[in-house]
Amino acid sequence: MTTITGPFLDKKKKAGRQPKPWFLRYSAPKVRADGGLVLGPNGRPVLQRHRPFYATKADAEADKPRLVDQFAHTGAGDFVFDRRAAEDYDAAKRMVGEISLLEVARFWRLHHPEKKTETLNDWAPRFLAAIENRGGDTRHPKDLKSRVGTFLRAGFGERLPATVTRQEVLTYLLESLPPPKGRVKVEPRTRGNHRSAIHNFFAWLVETEVIRANPVDGITERHLPKIISKEVAFLPLAGVERYLMVCERFAPEIVAHEILQLISGVRADDEMADFRAEYVHPQTKEIVIPAAVAKTGVREVINLVEESFWEWWAAYGLKTGLLRPKNYHRRWSRVRFLSSLQDEEKVDDYALMPLKRVCELPELKAAVKAWPWNARRRSFCTFHVAKHQSADRTALILRHRGNASTLHNSYRGLGVTQEEGRRYFEIRPIGRINPIAQPAALTPARPPESSGAGAP
Repeated sequence: MTTITGPFLDKKKKAGRQPKPWFLRYSAPKVRADGGLVLGPNGRPVLQRHRPFYATKADAEADKPRLVDQFAHTGAGDFVFDRRAAEDYDAAKRMVGEISLLEVARFWRLHHPEKKTETLNDWAPRFLAAIENRGGDTRHPKDLKSRVGTFLRAGFGERLPATVTRQEVLTYLLESLPPPKGRVKVEPRTRGNHRSAIHNFFAWLVETEVIRANPVDGITERHLPKIISKEVAFLPLAGVERYLMVCERFAPEIVAHEILQLISGVRADDEMADFRAEYVHPQTKEIVIPAAVAKTGVREVINLVEESFWEWWAAYGLKTGLLRPKNYHRRWSRVRFLSSLQDEEKVDDYALMPLKRVCELPELKAAVKAWPWNARRRSFCTFHVAKHQSADRTALILRHRGNASTLHNSYRGLGVTQEEGRRYFEIRPIGRINPIAQPAALTPARPPESSGAGAP
């Protein structure tokens, strides 16, 4: 480092009564007008001697810290006494402009630590395990695993948590997020869901003190494409009748599973996978969903169940065990496909085909794709609100915690009359469980008008 010596007294100047007889002495590399160093023939910087003068000894001592600080900023250290080092320094300064080389070095060290540190790939399994272990958490670990996994595979997995920036996440959401399987574009709602999942991941990293700030915090709805609400899609009355009769005829083992959603409004994705027959209580006319199964994480009771449900349960309900049979999803795909067909001979022909083969048909895949999202519970909502003309009553059964007006606005105005609502909850089992019954068995059977079942 450059050494500053002194203060020294210039006796001649003092004798001549000069105003500044005290001085410091040091040497520093000579600097060009553009800020670069002047180098000699040997490649070493040319040193220039300096002797600043001061009025008093105290003034000279007081100026030493300023000079030291000046050399710290101009780089007058030992490392510059080499042509190659000086050239590297000049090139680096031109490259980074006004940014301090110290800041550049810190950034480089952050991305290239001396010791091995844990990447986002290392932290993700612990995050997902923490989410699964949280009692009463309403977020879906499977959705988080999928969305966070997509983010990591996009090039972020090997990154250190503290190096990810807000702009990088926003660019990923707007430009790099791949469309879901079978889709050609990414919907605005999908971008928002991925933003929430990534935010949850980094929020957990903040909680565990891995990082200080969440880079997703600054990304709000206004930064992403606007979400346009879609009209609620549900099954028409005739479609529900046909669907249940196809279930009775070709897959009686899933009927109990289906009516819980179509007639009592139990959630499909969140609760039906682990739903057991023991949760249904015909004696007290209640459906009791334990906290371990309920989406809300607390014990739920449905005690305003329509009378038609109990007739279905008496015909197809189980005494004990899980309602969802083995290979359920393929069985469910087949009945959705068969119920979409109008040619009864084709229905029987496809029903005789092996389950695996029929599930590979393009026609089946098209029928499944056309099936409305969450169709069973949404159909229940639509016809229940229409029948009772009360969103509050429906919200109580659905276990909605929000304002009932949201439910009212979603399911009213869909062209369903109160009479259709009554007819929906008058659908009764026809008891035809022979898998190769005559085509006439698919003709809807209307209950007697005088039955009064399902009346408000």
